[in-house]
Amino acid sequence: MAKRNSPIVYWEINAKDGPALAEFYRDVFEWESSVDDTGFYSFKSGSAGGIDGGIFTGKGLLPPHRALYIEVEDIKIVLERVARRGAEILLGPFESGNAILAFFRDPEGHMLGLIERKRIESVK
Repeated sequence: MAKRNSPIVYWEINAKDGPALAEFYRDVFEWESSVDDTGFYSFKSGSAGGIDGGIFTGKGLLPPHRALYIEVEDIKIVLERVARRGAEILLGPFESGNAILAFFRDPEGHMLGLIERKRIESVK
């Protein structure tokens, strides 16, 4: 089987009212959820291969949005390609937990997120 390059691995909604919108999705779809101390609601969107995601109230860095996250092996190389094609880099790259994130707008104005998982070096 061929390796899948750059799969969509996560979704998020930057809401005007994160708690209310999280309650809506939890109640309508019966998704399992939890909230952390920053007010970020994590969702398990189905046990049959669904993609997990999250809902939060934005902090003003990006406008309210829906974003898909595409996992890449080298975020800097992908951002160079984005810029070379004339698309707008909105934010990043920056570290967040065990990942490096960035956001860009495609040529039609759709915002997308990039995620590069940090490599954990094995201890010998």
